[in-house]
Amino acid sequence: MKNIKKYVLIGVCAILAVSSVFMTVETATSGVEVSSLQKEEAQLSDKKRSLEDKLVKTISLSQLEAKSKDLGFIKPATLVYAAPAEVVAKLP
Repeated sequence: MKNIKKYVLIGVCAILAVSSVFMTVETATSGVEVSSLQKEEAQLSDKKRSLEDKLVKTISLSQLEAKSKDLGFIKPATLVYAAPAEVVAKLP
């Protein structure tokens, strides 16, 4: 009877040890996957930013003016300044 308990205890300990090693490997693998996905996200974000910049540079001014008119923006007839320019610092 003692031998059976001893073998059961050894079996349970072996299962726990194997599962612990398995969980450690899975955790490490998950960490690598997360790291790789974060790198890919950063690359895609940079590519998106680059494409947006390229798009802005390729839009001609006439297309921009037409688009702004469609959105309701118009050129001002006159410019009005709120305050005259003041000298901030001047030499004596």
